[in-house]
Amino acid sequence: MAVVRKSIAAMTIAEKTAFINALRQFKTASANGRNYNWYIDQHITYFARTTDNISHAHQAPSFLPWHREYLRLLELDLQTVSGNPNIFIPYWDWTGAVSPFTVDFLGSITNGGVSSGNFSPRWGWSMYRSSIQTNTLQRRLGQNASRPTVTTINNVQSYTVYDQAPWNPSVVNSYRNRLEIELHNRVHNYVGGHMATREAPNDPVFWLHHCNIDRLWWIWQSSRGVDTYEPRSGTTNGVIDNFESMRPFGAGRTPSAVRDISFLNYSYA
Repeated sequence: MAVVRKSIAAMTIAEKTAFINALRQFKTASANGRNYNWYIDQHITYFARTTDNISHAHQAPSFLPWHREYLRLLELDLQTVSGNPNIFIPYWDWTGAVSPFTVDFLGSITNGGVSSGNFSPRWGWSMYRSSIQTNTLQRRLGQNASRPTVTTINNVQSYTVYDQAPWNPSVVNSYRNRLEIELHNRVHNYVGGHMATREAPNDPVFWLHHCNIDRLWWIWQSSRGVDTYEPRSGTTNGVIDNFESMRPFGAGRTPSAVRDISFLNYSYA
């Protein structure tokens, strides 16, 4: 069943509650052979180059398709564990007035720690493989970076080349790299705390942030075509399309397999 991913500003109270409850349930229960901490493990493992000397999740061409598959799996797992096929991952428009950091949604902040609300230790939301020596979810909003502006987003969206050699952070004229550095990295640093570490999925806002990244990529694809991924051959700096699968997602999960969201059972409002 296809779901429609909405902005947090458009979610009903019932939709917010369903999403929160599914996340909390998935923290202690399994679905499709995975649980919430599995996702944290994968983000840590594939944060940088792996033993195959390929960058899968960051600083390489597969940054966008890797996270698209990552979100898709979580969405399906939340639907399974909750028994609710209507669960969807919402997106956080960083330029909007509606914040996800409220007591009734992702939790407010006291002295850097989320000490009350849905994702506090009181409600059983424990940290996993945390490099920050605390069992309380940490955030440092705005202390290390500001949110992207509409102008910055429009500038990034204007790039026409998906990616190019040498397929790493040094690329200047690359949509993938500009999106990753100027928007993705900036918001991770804006939230700070656990979001600024390899174990960023400890903070549920991770999914809302990456959902917006995926939405912007889909908007970009909609005007330039979905078959724009590079590289197609001849590099060890990134996943080669239709030749290598993105780890850890298994055989056949190449960038091409996730290029068109109309085949992935979700769309954007």
